[in-house]
Amino acid sequence: MGKYGFGLWAFDPLGDRFNPDGYKPVLDLMEKIKMAGLVEIAEGVELHYPSDFTEDRVDQVRRALKDAGLAVPTLCVNLFTDPRWQRGSLTSRDPRLRAEALETVKRAMDISERMGWGACTLWMGQDGHDYLFNDYGGAWDRVVQGVREAAEYRRRVRLYLEYKQKEPRTHMQVANVGKALYLVGEVGAENLGVVVDVGHAFMADENVAESVAMLGRRGVPFTMHFNDAYGYWDDDMIAGSINLWRYAELFYQLRKMGYEGWYDLDIFPYREDPVRAVEQSLEFVDYMVRRVGENYEEIDRLVQEGDVHKTIDGVRRIFLKGYK
Repeated sequence: MGKYGFGLWAFDPLGDRFNPDGYKPVLDLMEKIKMAGLVEIAEGVELHYPSDFTEDRVDQVRRALKDAGLAVPTLCVNLFTDPRWQRGSLTSRDPRLRAEALETVKRAMDISERMGWGACTLWMGQDGHDYLFNDYGGAWDRVVQGVREAAEYRRRVRLYLEYKQKEPRTHMQVANVGKALYLVGEVGAENLGVVVDVGHAFMADENVAESVAMLGRRGVPFTMHFNDAYGYWDDDMIAGSINLWRYAELFYQLRKMGYEGWYDLDIFPYREDPVRAVEQSLEFVDYMVRRVGENYEEIDRLVQEGDVHKTIDGVRRIFLKGYK
């Protein structure tokens, strides 16, 4: 069984374009790690490099995580908040900027290996386009070259590609599970994987259970980000607050695949209590893991039988108290 974690950015000020300064107080990284230690079910936190910490604070971070009893599922490379990446990082037309972006990825991988974490996440949030008439082929050439060089740099460190359809660009370079699979296949590195963010999959109009099944069919390693959304935007809400049935099918599929990776959150509790939002999300994830596990044979039988009416009734009886 996997472990439960969350992105430490849930404890950030959480600004938006109407309130850039955020809705919550600014906390130092050490304070946020202490807060994370209050979430009893959490076993790990995802951090950003270099925006959360740099090389000079590695030992301090190590001690704080140890004191809080927390691991780090993956170190996320921040190539999206610095204005220099506004026209792209690994896809930038400027060779100097591409080299700086690649060096940032490599330094994150260095830290991840040194700390024994063994994984980095690469979300290229500024790589894509906003308007028409672009050099699409050139952009794909550059991203393949950059990701390949990063993956080959430290083969013992898993590099997970996170896809998203839009925001901050109107069209992201790695927009959906199909494009992520395409990039993984073109690069051809064994240590390259994919992050399946539930809200990002909803934005791309994906059936997220099918998305993880596709990754499994290709033997591509993946890790999960849980949250919830209405589907037209990356709402990053409390997991399970909107899409119960999609989640039920997703956890059935993860159980079917024998998923043993991290169950991490990517939530932005703008107006909610951040500790409680994390707790509620992870408690829901834990419930789904247990409930699907206890009823897996029944769900699988219904799926294999393929009668939609029996499946609806059967799944409702499993998850809805008193349903006949």
